[in-house]
Amino acid sequence: MTRARLGALVLPPLLASTGWIAGAARAEEAPGDHPGVLVAGVPGVSFEELMSIPEVVALSRAGGAGLLANSRDVGVITSSVSADDMQRAGFIELDPRRTGGLEGVGRELRTLIEGSTNDELLVIVYTSRPSPEMIGSNDELHGIAAAVGPPRALLPGTGNQGSLTSGSTRRHGVVAGGDIRETIDTFLGARARHLVAGEAAPGEPIEIIPGPPPFELHERYLAQRRMYVPIGTAGAIYLAIVGLGAIAVVALGNRVPSSVRRILGWGCLSVAALATALLAAGHLPDLTYATVVPFVALVTVFGTLAFAPLERRDVLLVPAGIGIAVLVFFVLEAALSWTAALTPFVGGSELDGGRFYGLPNAFIGLLIGASLWIAHRLRTVAGFGLLVSVALFAGLPYLGANLGGGVSLFAAAGLWLAIRERERLGLWRGIGVFVGVTALGAGVILVAHAISPFETHVTRFEEQAGGLAGVFEKFGDRLQVGFDLIARNPLALIPVLGLPIAIAAVLRPPAPLRPSLQRNPAWRDAILVTLLAGVVAYLVNDSGPAAAGFAFGLGLGGLLGVSLLSEAGKMGES
Repeated sequence: MTRARLGALVLPPLLASTGWIAGAARAEEAPGDHPGVLVAGVPGVSFEELMSIPEVVALSRAGGAGLLANSRDVGVITSSVSADDMQRAGFIELDPRRTGGLEGVGRELRTLIEGSTNDELLVIVYTSRPSPEMIGSNDELHGIAAAVGPPRALLPGTGNQGSLTSGSTRRHGVVAGGDIRETIDTFLGARARHLVAGEAAPGEPIEIIPGPPPFELHERYLAQRRMYVPIGTAGAIYLAIVGLGAIAVVALGNRVPSSVRRILGWGCLSVAALATALLAAGHLPDLTYATVVPFVALVTVFGTLAFAPLERRDVLLVPAGIGIAVLVFFVLEAALSWTAALTPFVGGSELDGGRFYGLPNAFIGLLIGASLWIAHRLRTVAGFGLLVSVALFAGLPYLGANLGGGVSLFAAAGLWLAIRERERLGLWRGIGVFVGVTALGAGVILVAHAISPFETHVTRFEEQAGGLAGVFEKFGDRLQVGFDLIARNPLALIPVLGLPIAIAAVLRPPAPLRPSLQRNPAWRDAILVTLLAGVVAYLVNDSGPAAAGFAFGLGLGGLLGVSLLSEAGKMGES
């Protein structure tokens, strides 16, 4: 990759001064022996405000502009840059409050660039601190513009604006704060050691690509930030009403009319379609309440009732059909590079920086439940093969790229084989099958990421783990993240407490649930494995409650929905 396609952020954590950095570099080599670097932080401005500065627009014509995620990984240095310092490297904070507003920022930036005597200069301008408006709108994406070349060519008056990306994000228009170290190493090579101090988050080189800058993506991100909590909460309330109503109807038995049982039975089975709709809504061309709410409602209703004709043959064909539709959607979503996951309406956006691509943690449980809703209609070996295939889909680097999702689904495959063959295997051999399949599957995923030609968050996990002790430390950190999630959102406690209760209800079913489970042992096992795999998903993912949420939803929804529809059918026949 040529220097002309690279940008570099050189922001070590609180070094003594810019003069020290420049002096260290000059002591090593004479000025002019390598390119110069200028990094300018602009505090208190949004991406759009940064891109309203004419000089930043001109810079993006010579290079590109984008959104900066994980800005906490970028250290901030406030200093002044002298003309002498510009021989090597300059770090400056251009505060609009001290420069006379955004126009003053532009003037100072132009002076610094045009005053450079370097043959080649790398310039980075970025939002160093969020504005109050950004904090109020929960906007975690900062602005960034970068260009490299002769100083006289960095501020053209005409031309198309470019964009930025990196291997860390694999998203056009988005780079990460952790790309700093790798970018500077690539651009300056060994000389970068003079400019970078301390530990830096892992990353990939920042690349300049054809534009335009991601204004539309940022607008969609802000719309998602405004709406995903109300819409997700409304979905959770709907499922709570349906679930509690179904439990009450099951307890009341034949005293409830058949029509009510059917409505609540279909409502319980609609959890899969609702979850899919909350992800698929990210593809809508306009993200407004007027578009998202009707879309989610229609997909939930018609995506469930579309399989009603299967009930005439066998009620258990209904969840199997829904499960197939969900898996088909996930395959299509992967083919579209998981673009809906940039703006989903449950869980966080992949632009938040925890996972820039691949299967989102919030939908691991949906994939588990959908797979098992299908597996119960297959022979045991075929069902096991399906679960292994979905586990590879979830975990491999070019597909779902989600280590926790892959491990959770391999655990589901091991549990399915052990439980379905429990009479032949016995308890201890069954446990051995579960542990062996899970461990072997995790190993396959880790090896696949280790040999992948591009770095992923899984390979970074491998690099940072630091042996067995490091793995246990990471495991503890992930559990703590789950606890923090529950502390911020008490609703996340529902699946955590609900999973063991639902597992107990399957192992020792109450009298109203017993007939349908006894008639359909494979379905009983599918529900049990869904719930147990949800426990595994909670333990192996950093956002454990989110990963386990839909496993609980599909497990309990399947248990109650099939029971209600089965009993309603019997009442109708009588």
